[in-house]
Amino acid sequence: MKVRGLYTILFFILLLMACEEGTNLPLKSEDTHLIAVEGMLTNENINHRVKLTHPHKTQNETPEPVTGTLVTIADDATVYPLTEYPAGSGEYYTPVLRAVTGKVYTLHILYNEHEYTAQDSAVPVEALQAIQYKAVNDQFELVFNSSGQSPNYIEHAISWLNTTACTGSDCAGELIYYDLKTIDVNELYKPDKEDFYFPAGATIIRKKYSISVAYREFLRSMLSETEWRGGIFDVQRDNATTNLSAGAVGFFAVSTVVSDTTVVK
Repeated sequence: MKVRGLYTILFFILLLMACEEGTNLPLKSEDTHLIAVEGMLTNENINHRVKLTHPHKTQNETPEPVTGTLVTIADDATVYPLTEYPAGSGEYYTPVLRAVTGKVYTLHILYNEHEYTAQDSAVPVEALQAIQYKAVNDQFELVFNSSGQSPNYIEHAISWLNTTACTGSDCAGELIYYDLKTIDVNELYKPDKEDFYFPAGATIIRKKYSISVAYREFLRSMLSETEWRGGIFDVQRDNATTNLSAGAVGFFAVSTVVSDTTVVK
């Protein structure tokens, strides 16, 4: 009886500890005058984008673009001016160019008489391994495994828009698998994602990106604040690391990319 009584007391203590009361506290925000930078160069021969915005002041706010800014990217021999397109969007595009390994690329931003800089260099990327997916009832889902020896991430753009299996508007999606080659407890015990299924006939375009040492640290800290948060083990909240000079957040990355296309059979 004594043991049973003790278990009963412990049960009610745990029940009380589990109760949560909602509250509406005012969120205090302040203008930090920071700019947020999202930019990447790759070995693809395209117009590469650098996006500049002001950080959010409230939750779910649409970011305000940083417009009318002088933005350039330089290597050891050439300076490439970026053009904002469309005007007022805060999205700046390079001329058509291809980044190569072994070169250091410098991003330079001049905004409101303040200068911001960042540097990164591409490392080689390992070849894509054979894609893996498995049947789930009458559909399929991707199987993710570590890829190669070097840190990387793989984007999977999946679409069955032009097939008879597309009977509504939700006939495409994108999944990203991060393989940072680190051991993080909050990654091992991260919350489960919603399952994503696709039919036979779907087209999967994969892009595998190499990751420099600095870029890996940024992704690791960013994931700790986003996809890996909410599990059993969370890290203390903090801003993601950056390679930008003071006054700016985000990251300017240079990466090597390989890609392939698969039609699901």
